[in-house]
Amino acid sequence: MEGTFALSLKERDRLRLIHEVEKGYISGTEAAEALGISARQFKRIRRRHREEGDKGIAHRLRGKRSNRVMPDELQL
Repeated sequence: MEGTFALSLKERDRLRLIHEVEKGYISGTEAAEALGISARQFKRIRRRHREEGDKGIAHRLRGKRSNRVMPDELQL
């Protein structure tokens, strides 16, 4: 096992809906509407899940410093 990772509630909802689409319970469009995203974005998330597994659902910037953070030398 490569290690553990935690998913946020939003990411768990995405994962649950991906599984429901794969089982044929709902369509991809219905899942996208439930998540409040476009059908195209849902397809991208689903493809990443297929390629990387459950870890592909996690946000890409998790554990990294924001690009918008003020540099240390400028902070008060």
